[in-house]
Amino acid sequence: MLIMPLHRRMTMANAPLVTLTLILLNCAVYFFLQSGDDRVLQQALDYYQKSELGKIEFPAYSDWLRDHVGDDDAEQRLEAMQGAPPELKLALIESDPIFLEALRADQIIDPGHQGHAEWRAKRTEFDRIRDSTFTSGHALRFSNVEPGRMAWAMFMHGGLEHLVGNMLFLLILGLLVEGALGPWWYLGLYIAGGFGASFATVAWHWGDQGLALGASGAIAALMGAYCVIWSRRRVRVFYWFFVVFDYVRVPALVLLPFWLGWEVLNLWLSGDTQIGFDAHAGGIVCGAGIALLLRRLGVVRNDFVEEDEREEKRDGHALAYAKALEQIGKLEVSRARALLENIEAEEPGQLHVLTALYRCARYGGTADQLDAAATRVLSFPAKDESTIGELRTVWTDYLKVCAGAPRIAPPLMLRLLNPLLRIGADADAEALLHAIARTHPKLPALASAWFAFSLRAPEASPQRRQRLEYLARHFSDSEFAPKARFLLQQNA
Repeated sequence: MLIMPLHRRMTMANAPLVTLTLILLNCAVYFFLQSGDDRVLQQALDYYQKSELGKIEFPAYSDWLRDHVGDDDAEQRLEAMQGAPPELKLALIESDPIFLEALRADQIIDPGHQGHAEWRAKRTEFDRIRDSTFTSGHALRFSNVEPGRMAWAMFMHGGLEHLVGNMLFLLILGLLVEGALGPWWYLGLYIAGGFGASFATVAWHWGDQGLALGASGAIAALMGAYCVIWSRRRVRVFYWFFVVFDYVRVPALVLLPFWLGWEVLNLWLSGDTQIGFDAHAGGIVCGAGIALLLRRLGVVRNDFVEEDEREEKRDGHALAYAKALEQIGKLEVSRARALLENIEAEEPGQLHVLTALYRCARYGGTADQLDAAATRVLSFPAKDESTIGELRTVWTDYLKVCAGAPRIAPPLMLRLLNPLLRIGADADAEALLHAIARTHPKLPALASAWFAFSLRAPEASPQRRQRLEYLARHFSDSEFAPKARFLLQQNA
């Protein structure tokens, strides 16, 4: 069974730097520090063959297996191994921790056995060579609480497939959890979760002999933390169960019993395997507990966690907007307006939505609705040329519909003057000033605006003269009328 949340794409903006660093560290440990282990193990195998330890230990193992297991399967395995090469016989012996414990305790080949001293010396030397690998010296040991080995074990792997699988899961989960907690809290969770998983392994295997390694315990902590952090939010999940696979949206918290239940079930049913289900279960529980504490401390970055909902909402709004434009084209104005008003209510302040609402009022609304829609558009901040161009389009259309006598607030109209001048739309700016003068000739700031606008025209040009004459005639009581007359006399 595979269940994996896949609802966030990695970008340069949300790249999980700590996660990527952890991946590099895991790869460095495997490809550099553990890279010499195969050579050392081959030396140990060569010594095992040269010392002929197998001629003593395999018969002893066969007798022990018959005495302690005594079933037909064991007998068939032993018969099949009789002609096997020494390395396979050694692998069979080394895979049985109970026998190895008895062997090292001199319970199999006891001191009274002929050749015990020679065997003991050879076995000690073989163990020394084999245990000189980096993995043997740093992996977690069952029945031992050793913080140093627990830390090292989080960055070690038993093979390339083991490494690649874990790093893929680490990248997927790390992207989500690191973004939700921030780098330092995330790193603390990862390390604490790894130690929690190691303690679970030690507790489960207490009294056993063996080694454990891998980042999967710490990664399992990320799984538990993810469920608690996203909690009841619905997330997009990929699942694969035998031959069935698909995507589904479920509350993240629902994944917790599935993940934990799967690990516990395998822990009880799988018997002695090389997979650390105990570490996985311990990591999930530890990660969930830590994440619950961090949520209560207010550490979780809700903006990051809620980004999926916002993106989903934006996608829905984009579809609704396209549908609204289609309905406007069919003059189904009321339906279009309902869609657009819903978008504006949920995600306010989008100029293209306000413009579409203006079109609804333009084609199927009352005069008051048209004025209100135009006001909403023209109140939009004129922050760039593209926005100003959109405002200009709506303004010129509105002015045309109103037959040159706009009904919106004069300060709002006057606020559009500078943006129009910024993009060089002097003709539209002049039409704007004339429209304000017709409807609100006593507006205090209008004379000042006319005077500044007049000075934009080249000196002694017909445009400047016409504007100054208009100012002197229509704003004769303002402080700018004498200035206009003075300039007209200077250029007479």
